[in-house]
Amino acid sequence: MIPLTKEIDRENSQPFDFHCWSNESRANALVDKIWLQYFEHKFPQTGRGNRPKTPLKTQFKVVLLNLYNAWLRDPEMSIGVAKSKTAYGLNERYNPRHISSAIIKLINHLEETGFIDKRTGSEVSQTRTRIRANTKLTGLFKEYRLSFFDLTQEYGIEETIILSKRETEKDTKTKKSLRINYVDTDFEPIVRMRDSVREYNALLWRTFIDIPTLDKPFVPQPYWCKKDNKYKERKVWLTQNNKFVKRIFYRADWNLGGRFHGGWWQSIKEDWRKQIYINNESTIEQDYSGLHINLLYGLEQIQPPSGDHYEVDPILSNVTPEQQRKAVKGLALMAINAESTFKAFSAFRESQDYDSPFKNLTHKKLQMLLDAFKEKHPMIAGKLCSDVGVKLMNIDGRITAKVINHFTKKNVPILTIHDSYITPQNYSGELNKVMNESVAEELNGMIIKIDQEGIGTDQIQAFKNMDRSNSLDYKYDNVPSYKLSSGYKERLKRHTEWLNTLNIN
Repeated sequence: MIPLTKEIDRENSQPFDFHCWSNESRANALVDKIWLQYFEHKFPQTGRGNRPKTPLKTQFKVVLLNLYNAWLRDPEMSIGVAKSKTAYGLNERYNPRHISSAIIKLINHLEETGFIDKRTGSEVSQTRTRIRANTKLTGLFKEYRLSFFDLTQEYGIEETIILSKRETEKDTKTKKSLRINYVDTDFEPIVRMRDSVREYNALLWRTFIDIPTLDKPFVPQPYWCKKDNKYKERKVWLTQNNKFVKRIFYRADWNLGGRFHGGWWQSIKEDWRKQIYINNESTIEQDYSGLHINLLYGLEQIQPPSGDHYEVDPILSNVTPEQQRKAVKGLALMAINAESTFKAFSAFRESQDYDSPFKNLTHKKLQMLLDAFKEKHPMIAGKLCSDVGVKLMNIDGRITAKVINHFTKKNVPILTIHDSYITPQNYSGELNKVMNESVAEELNGMIIKIDQEGIGTDQIQAFKNMDRSNSLDYKYDNVPSYKLSSGYKERLKRHTEWLNTLNIN
């Protein structure tokens, strides 16, 4: 085996993608070269006995392209793969290529023939085995010169409507998310929802979404590692194949959840989101103010009170009013999603950074904060700590679907972070209008305050049109503009060249 310079880092990895594929002729040529020389004699396609639904060569192609995709992102990046046969029991809806446990044998042979490095996982620590392309394999990768555009997921084949549930694994306290099989007739809107999300993904697929200040296509994302008791850094990749969006319903119930998940923009912090460019244009983000609090009022057919929902009398010492407000807001959101007060308090402390002044707040102090919030909002106090959050997520999922569908039909890319939305600068006014209309449809005409930082170019122009005598006062100073890095320019060039090959009008 030919090792790379570094031992495999478990943190620098990505999950195995059952849908990683390419129809590019160079991809097929690469697969043929390795298969014919190293695998065909070991895994003949003839013979008797049970055969996998998908030929082993096809499954090998998926494994190889997963390794290629990781290497393109980072030569040291690995793939997390399950070595248990039960992990490959996904039904056809979520595994349309019928990738089977046979890939375990293929991976083992890749190691035996010196194409990959491997770091074995552990059932005790609940870690999956990591595999990474070796220099022997990366030499071939360089020879066949595939790009992210050649390895883009097949959006027409991957399921976009997910029915899930969480259950505790045997002999552990770990909860894992399971995908539940269903038929399209189980819930009337399924087909319509799937068509909408697929149209949306097709639009994102041909849209250039990036951050112009980044020379390398990733955002460094710090996080607190409990195991090592220190901050570490993971990379959120801004690549073409990290834009796929799906709707996930929770607890095997079509009336719970239904939010839009996926897309690298959901995994980065607000300061980075401000810098996002869509098709080389600056953007603006708008979000509903206190959405779930306001939805609770809306369900009761009560107009929410004006003013700050989270501002209460001083309770905590040694913190600023703004810090206390932040704590109340975080606790209120936990209470909306929790089944009990105890779970709300535990979840709140768990969500705090290790150096947060609220990390070790006692139940007594947290109860005082929660009571103050309830006193401010007596009409919805009974809904707190009652597990109502997943029902509210169903409503905000429907609101987001309305916003997305409006812009997708106009061929205008929009990015979502649950209850916030990012559009190109010249669509900020239209986004505001559509957000208000979508809420009003769900809540019988109710309007929820929308927070917007900055002002869009279309809104500036509207102000000018209304007040032409003072038009010179309306400047574009609030419209962000960033210096384009050389890496960004190159990515934009490649995306434009690739898009031109598709002949999309």
